[in-house]
Amino acid sequence: MTLTRRENISLLAAAMGAVAVSACASTADSKIVLDKPAPLGGLGVIVVQDGQRVLDHVSGFASGLDATENRAKRPFLSSTPFRAASMSKVVVVMTARAMAKAGQLDMDVDISGPMGMSLRHPDYPNVPVTLRHILSHRSGISDPAVYWTMPDGDIRALLSTDMFKGGRPGDWFEYANVNYGIAATVMESLSGERLDQLTQNYVLGPLGLDAGFNWAGVSDAKRRSGATLYRQVDGDMKIQTDGPDMLEGTNPVFYGDNADFDIKTYEPGKNGTLLSPQGGLRASLDDLLILAKALGDNPDLHEADWIFDGQNGAAEDSHFVSFGPGLYVYPPELSPIPGQLMIGHHGSAYGLYGGMWHLPQMNAQIVHVVTATPEPPKPYHAGPPSIAAESRELLDMAMAALNLS
Repeated sequence: MTLTRRENISLLAAAMGAVAVSACASTADSKIVLDKPAPLGGLGVIVVQDGQRVLDHVSGFASGLDATENRAKRPFLSSTPFRAASMSKVVVVMTARAMAKAGQLDMDVDISGPMGMSLRHPDYPNVPVTLRHILSHRSGISDPAVYWTMPDGDIRALLSTDMFKGGRPGDWFEYANVNYGIAATVMESLSGERLDQLTQNYVLGPLGLDAGFNWAGVSDAKRRSGATLYRQVDGDMKIQTDGPDMLEGTNPVFYGDNADFDIKTYEPGKNGTLLSPQGGLRASLDDLLILAKALGDNPDLHEADWIFDGQNGAAEDSHFVSFGPGLYVYPPELSPIPGQLMIGHHGSAYGLYGGMWHLPQMNAQIVHVVTATPEPPKPYHAGPPSIAAESRELLDMAMAALNLS
């Protein structure tokens, strides 16, 4: 028997503990509520169209799943902050663009100056590498084995011409997390402010968000309500990051041998990896919805400036089919939601898969996340574009809520 996409979505909702589905959102302001808790980690998918929530399913647990915690389980809510993985990059992009608009930086000049070192592709020495190239992963740079350095280290120790393994800067696409450490270093060098201060001043603060990178700038109360991220390993839940000690702390989280580093001693522009610009944003689903709406308010972010043609970049098994100015920009013909332009970002790290999206044709926003996924992970949904199996399932639910089949 062959099931339709809509029938598959209905079976999915039932499998996830759905207790009520209202006619697949037959009107724009109808609301689907799927409120039976998921059996493992946190799970959420929220869809807003024309300012109204048409799907609101958040369930599962934010903490207490690893036996070593000795803590009671806490529910995962739409207000629960979590490490947003690569969805964090959206905030860095928006901050850089706001700084450019304010005259603090130029997206299209050679970054060697603010970096204090020459950053040129050895095969294209006459082509300057710009912040625009860096943010859109068109720098020609590949990730080194380790793309961050110790809190009191210098990012320049990570960088060399050996990183330039791709094609011509500006043309060749290769997704690399180290690009965002470089971008943060440039932004700090030009402004004299740390990444957390810049993102608060230009994006998070103006949007009214209690969010921040590696918990910097996040209120104690919100931090205490945060989600621990887990992986299922050999049938047991194992903490990956933001365990009880991190959530109950007061200083930003730093990775490496100097976890007690005093951020007040940090010199902006020395180590842009300090606060994990590539993935360290702590934000909730409610926060991500506001950021997704902000993407809709910036139409200059809505055009893909790179589309894979078979030889102009690293597609990573058809995951990267197109890209925009620091964001995934899926034209309608390449979109995970067929026929719909999608702007936003996927995120995957520490057992979490998620995404935040704006759909301009429908004036809709989608945010989705699932934590505590198994190790090894499930195979990706083949696509194209290929995306995490968990994300594909939640996007199917979002499509049903928007009456898309």
